Amino acid sequence: MGIEHWTIAICDDDEIFLSRLEKQIRAELQQLNVVGEIVSYTDSEKLLETKLHQTEIFFLDIDMPEVTGMELAAKLEEQNPQAIVIFISNHEEAVFEAIHYKPFRFIRKAYLQAELSEALQSLKKQKEKRARFITLDVKEQQIVLPVKEIVYIESQAHYLLFHVMNSEREEQVVRSRGKISDYAEKMLIFHFLRPGKSYLVNSMWIQNFNLKEITVKTGQHIPVSRDKKEEVKKQYFGYMRSRIYEMD
Repeated sequence: MGIEHWTIAICDDDEIFLSRLEKQIRAELQQLNVVGEIVSYTDSEKLLETKLHQTEIFFLDIDMPEVTGMELAAKLEEQNPQAIVIFISNHEEAVFEAIHYKPFRFIRKAYLQAELSEALQSLKKQKEKRARFITLDVKEQQIVLPVKEIVYIESQAHYLLFHVMNSEREEQVVRSRGKISDYAEKMLIFHFLRPGKSYLVNSMWIQNFNLKEITVKTGQHIPVSRDKKEEVKKQYFGYMRSRIYEMD
């Protein structure tokens, strides 16, 4: 995988801690094979004067004299709703109020090294999952599909039917020539299950699962073949355990 580039803004009125934080972030990003374009601010008002929409990740100290980290997060919600916010604070009790701004993480300054490392590793994994697409040849043109929008893939003769729920919550079927075996292995990383020789199902779209069939959130029922029951069960519950861990 190639080197990723992240744009990062750090804001903390403690210059000594700010320098330490930037140094620590650079060290962690190097381990993750990520190049960080980092700009640091001791003055939160100065940060507000920048083009907030051009930065994707913000490390914000909650307790600052001019504009607090939470006030900055509120501005970001207006001007850059896709921004990833990571709060940093000495005040652990602030986490309860901070939750309202939907931060990616809340890092305690006393545990900076461990919690920063975990946060950046998790962020990289999340960004990799969100960024994944597949390209299909459809009637002499190419169509790019986000993997997360594919509900399931169905084999039909010499074609594959990609059942998709797009970002506008509209269902569609994309038909492309190919074999399901060409996708079976590569889709494992995205938690696709193969309940039978003719289907691949995206675990994130499963509504109900039993050893006879899978029901997806768009309402379709997909049979589970007898020889795939144990394998699919193991994979699906592995996926569910990973989701529970991510929410902790």
